[in-house]
Amino acid sequence: MQLIYPKQPTRIYVPTDLDGKPSRTVFAVAHRLPESTIYWHIDNEYIGQTRTFHSIELNPPVGKHLLTLVDERGNRLEQRFEIIVKSGN
Repeated sequence: MQLIYPKQPTRIYVPTDLDGKPSRTVFAVAHRLPESTIYWHIDNEYIGQTRTFHSIELNPPVGKHLLTLVDERGNRLEQRFEIIVKSGN
């Protein structure tokens, strides 16, 4: 597995939508065997799984987080990242 987004640096600036809420961020990973199932976790909390197309839209709160990906074979990938919201000012 290899992360497509986020990569280093791991600060993600999230713009604010017109309704005042932060936009969602698309997280993406490539897997040597695309048909594999990947299980997604943020801060040790299960978020969901993907198969074939390994991307997921998330809206983590502002702050530092740990993204953990585990495939069905037990391969593991971890990436720390920080969410920073850009205000419309």
